Amino acid sequence: MTIGAGLAVVGWVDLAATVALAGGLAYAALVSTPSARGLGALRVALSVLGLALLLQFALTARRMEEVAGLGARPVLVDLLATRWGMLWIARGVGLVVIAVALAGARPAWRVLAVLASAWLFFRSFQGHSGAHGIGSAAIDWLHLQAASAWIGGLLQLALLPRPVPALAARRFRTLATATLALLVPAGVYLAVLHVQHLDMLAGTTYGRTLLAKLGLAALLLALGATNHFRHVPAMGRGEAGAPARLSRAVRLEIGLATAILLLTAVLGALPMPHAP
Repeated sequence: MTIGAGLAVVGWVDLAATVALAGGLAYAALVSTPSARGLGALRVALSVLGLALLLQFALTARRMEEVAGLGARPVLVDLLATRWGMLWIARGVGLVVIAVALAGARPAWRVLAVLASAWLFFRSFQGHSGAHGIGSAAIDWLHLQAASAWIGGLLQLALLPRPVPALAARRFRTLATATLALLVPAGVYLAVLHVQHLDMLAGTTYGRTLLAKLGLAALLLALGATNHFRHVPAMGRGEAGAPARLSRAVRLEIGLATAILLLTAVLGALPMPHAP
């Protein structure tokens, strides 16, 4: 496996765990206390993130060593001094703070959700959007927050004991609807920011990957609309099969979201297309 491919895979693991952690904490603060399985998922996400951060640093240092032709020690020093390196340190410190706050017998979910929200900004500023300035990084941060609340919340919903409580489903529907108000316009802005001409969509690897991501995102939105307008109202009316239908739809949404996160990680490892 090449270093670029390794970075894409690790980036996918990093992004998936980030979404599971931040979104799970948003769910805990705004929807319902996580189940025992949901709390376990948060702790697993913390562990996976710690490993992913270490692998990212090692792979990035190795690529920098190949490009610069320097020894390992100078590369490590130089990498830590870069914007990427300083943000990597900030992400690591933030992860430790969240882990300590989550370790208590009665976690303060709202405080944890605020900490996770602030921590997400380091990741947004570390990626492609951060290269365009703090404004673009802030919009990417809003996009990441919305995606995390939706996808991470879906995971927590899937881990609830069956049948899914109608109250949790209704509260999550409200949260998911609110996230779309941020997710869609921020996503459109970021797509135009990175692919500024239509010919770049079909003419570049970045553009084709973005098209694939947008196609899967459209399917995910359609599934979310089905939950919003059919399954959750049916649960409110007491229809016997509604909780099972919602659970199946949620699992399918999580599968689509996982594929979308993979394409997002690939985009993060690809060079951005530039107009002549």
